[in-house]
Amino acid sequence: MRTRFLVSAIVINISLSVAAQGPAPRTSGGAITYSASGANTYFSIPMPGGGTSRLRAERDRSVAKDAKPTSVKLVAEVSGSALILTDTYASLPGGMSYCQAGEERFLRIIAISGKKPVETYHVKIESCRDNVELASPGIQWSSETKRLDIHWLSAPGEAGKPKDLTLRIGADGKPVS
Repeated sequence: MRTRFLVSAIVINISLSVAAQGPAPRTSGGAITYSASGANTYFSIPMPGGGTSRLRAERDRSVAKDAKPTSVKLVAEVSGSALILTDTYASLPGGMSYCQAGEERFLRIIAISGKKPVETYHVKIESCRDNVELASPGIQWSSETKRLDIHWLSAPGEAGKPKDLTLRIGADGKPVS
């Protein structure tokens, strides 16, 4: 009986620590909230002109259906133009304990200059399932030049090969490489 209680307490504790950590605050006020359904994550984004709009973002097959993000972090906010954020999920477990504690992380650029938010760019930045790994530091943002630098030790689609990517964010919230 005591063992059953201990196991239940451990499972509850693990479940609470894996749950999404709440809204991602914006520097301009408000916060980005999120939920998940099927193979999509839904972001509720406060818009510059007021009100909130919802954006559907797809994930890939390395994330379980209906998996909620374990973390959403705002990397940068380009005033009235774009949001750059990362969303992280537990990896879909494989056989033989493969990726049981792994993570899948995506970087997204979301234009907010129009009536509704639009995802203008996304890339997987870390993945247990696909062997994608960031360098340290992996993501660097310059607000003066509106430049985003991503540095991988093992790049997406190029397992085991390092890669650097530089994107500049235009006034329309779209990246220019």
